[in-house]
Amino acid sequence: MEKTLGIEAARARLGDIADHARTTGQVTHLTRHGRTVAVIGPAHAVQPAGNVKVMLFVGDEDGRPCTLPAVPRIGDTFRLFNDEDEDSFWLVVAVQWDLGPNGEAEVNVLLDPHDVRTAERDATENADHA
Repeated sequence: MEKTLGIEAARARLGDIADHARTTGQVTHLTRHGRTVAVIGPAHAVQPAGNVKVMLFVGDEDGRPCTLPAVPRIGDTFRLFNDEDEDSFWLVVAVQWDLGPNGEAEVNVLLDPHDVRTAERDATENADHA
């Protein structure tokens, strides 16, 4: 069950709202002038607002376009698969926002190998392409 609370009233009760979300699993919408501006709830219950188009830079590869549910944060991990269906794990090391002259935005996400196996595979693939 979701409920709505004005953002001014929520300021004084933020801790209580967070505890309520954790213990009941309910989502609370914080509103300003009747429009939702934020949502507090258990992480599994709160859906991202929309799809975000980003450019992933995996190791030394050229960027590849990707649509994600939200902008990743530094420290997040990605599990990627290659053409042979082998998986590798990558760590977000940088998130860069580029704003064009007309206000268009591009988000670049830089990934480095997260584990030794991925680093070794990446180094071997780069040596093969050299």
